[in-house]
Amino acid sequence: MSDEEIVQLIFEDRQDMEVILSDLEELSIYESVLKYGLSTKKFLYLDYRGEQSMEIVNYILDYEFAHNLELASQEELEKLGEFEYEYVPDKIKEVNNLIYPKKYGLFAYPTGGDYYALFIAKLEHKSKLLREDLLVDEWTPPKERCIQYHY
Repeated sequence: MSDEEIVQLIFEDRQDMEVILSDLEELSIYESVLKYGLSTKKFLYLDYRGEQSMEIVNYILDYEFAHNLELASQEELEKLGEFEYEYVPDKIKEVNNLIYPKKYGLFAYPTGGDYYALFIAKLEHKSKLLREDLLVDEWTPPKERCIQYHY
């Protein structure tokens, strides 16, 4: 899959794609996507220990507003905000159970560190997103070099 195709699956806006792809002279596609996603808040950055407050719920609300759609009802989001969990993937699974009916998923972009970079994408792109090995790092386990979908 080409760099442009990977970017297009994560960021639907052509302007986003152009900014990311213009950085490729200095950065790899992996670094450019991560840098752009975090700097624009199109990726949610979470420490491996979890959230402080309701960061995932707020991220979903921001995504809904930006894309003019509803992924979950207010009641469902309130329950999600109160959801107790030990590890971030448990909460990601809960989110994916919630937004699956709307054909969206919360994905984890590989970071090679002790934090999660999460983004929402359409489930129709799931198989393409999950098969790309983006992070080239011999110290990172192979399964953590790819985008992950917890369900």
